[in-house]
Amino acid sequence: MDQHTIIYNGCCFAPGSAPCGWLELEGTRIKSMGAGDTWSALAGARTRLIDARGGSILPGFIDNHFHLVQTALNSLSVDLSDARSFDDIGAAIQAAGQENPALPIYGIRLDIQNLAEKRLPDRAVLDAIWNDSPVWLNTCDYQTSILNTYAMLYYKIPFTQQGVQYGPKSMPTGRFIGQANALLRGNILKKTSDFYRLEALFHLMPQLAEQGVTTIAAVEGGDLYCDRDAEFIQDVITNRRVYPDIELFFQTLNMDLVQEMGLKRVGGCLYVDGTFNTRTAAISFDYADAPRERGVLKFTQAQMDELVEQCYCRGLQLALYTVGDRAIDLVINAHRRAAKLTGNLCLRHRLEHVELPSPQHIQTASELNLIFSMQPSYESSWGGPGKMYEKRLGDRRLDTNPFREILDGGVTLCGGTDSDVCQANYIQAIHAAVNHPTPEHRITVEEAVTMFTSSGAYALGLEQDRGYLKEGFRGDVIVLDRDILSAPAEQLCELKVMYTLKDGALVYNREGGGFQC
Repeated sequence: MDQHTIIYNGCCFAPGSAPCGWLELEGTRIKSMGAGDTWSALAGARTRLIDARGGSILPGFIDNHFHLVQTALNSLSVDLSDARSFDDIGAAIQAAGQENPALPIYGIRLDIQNLAEKRLPDRAVLDAIWNDSPVWLNTCDYQTSILNTYAMLYYKIPFTQQGVQYGPKSMPTGRFIGQANALLRGNILKKTSDFYRLEALFHLMPQLAEQGVTTIAAVEGGDLYCDRDAEFIQDVITNRRVYPDIELFFQTLNMDLVQEMGLKRVGGCLYVDGTFNTRTAAISFDYADAPRERGVLKFTQAQMDELVEQCYCRGLQLALYTVGDRAIDLVINAHRRAAKLTGNLCLRHRLEHVELPSPQHIQTASELNLIFSMQPSYESSWGGPGKMYEKRLGDRRLDTNPFREILDGGVTLCGGTDSDVCQANYIQAIHAAVNHPTPEHRITVEEAVTMFTSSGAYALGLEQDRGYLKEGFRGDVIVLDRDILSAPAEQLCELKVMYTLKDGALVYNREGGGFQC
């Protein structure tokens, strides 16, 4: 018998519809919705009743940019996001080493702007902390790796690669950037077994259910990750091993392989440029703290034209990593050319991150039906006075992530967390979009929720199946502890997910045991 559930005494998020306070789920779908206490006539002896207690009833969150395998693996790693000094880093590493002395130690989310020393540790610092097993630390943007001496020997680092940093007497510092970092990460991640990947994925599921996510666009493979991750995720999708739906973006230039795998999407983090933090994002002006530096483009215009045209001709949805305005310009020029050649504006191509678009970029993107896939949490992490955007961009930090202008310009805006660069916390991401540190870029709560629901579904071609609370739609539903539309803007980050339902099945109950799968 199909599961029958009624969620009542809530505030349904259904913009454009009459006020609704309850919904009925039967099997995997939403069966009916209504107001008042009319739900009571539908309840039977086998009906699960969920009292929303005045909280919001929302479609399940859709994350459009999520490094799923990396996030899973990192859920078993040492989290350094709260480290404020080398002493904090040392305490975390030593605790991990003492718990499992023989195992390598992986540290994640290290952010230089949080450290009192205002610099990253090097090999000598890590050796003084721990040298009984390999130690590998990653910065929060994955652009820099730091190894102790044990790890440098253990992972057989090729010191001839560009990006190996050297100190006095031409000795390696243990810091690796650029090509050396990508090669190092690839070498390590390729050694990870699928059994360990799956164990990590299962370990991650309760954390995701707690945040209310029910569909994930997994961006896998590529320079900083591992192509095996994409193949692994395809197997997970095929065998339905975890509760959320997964849509795979393979970060590769091998279009034949993408189509052989039966995929209809390519990209995600196909790097066109880099990050502001490492001054590799391609911008049209000098970095504020590094005169004459303007970042790096990884494609010429001719190379980008060929890539984009190929995706138009093959009918593949393309998602490209574009941070700086020069990178955005390069990609939009290629789309303009390909659209003119093919006349096809229906593939819902995407630009990922899009942190510094110009008004002209927004106008052209709207004309070409391009989607901007963006991460509001970047502003809470790096936006505002004294933070990374200001240090790198000066007054141009006032131009970053202009959500208001993008929506007003007619561009579809979907949301992602870029987990594990930022944490997979959708309430916090909504809070960040509504409370953007530059007031003119702020959007409404309804618009911010839409980024992670209906617009998120549209960006994946799933808007006829999910992203809305409508009769016949998939039973992906979450319940919050308060009404998100009436909560003060500054308190949005305090809201909690009380229940998460996937395909009508309860997978998370905050007050009743947590994860239910």
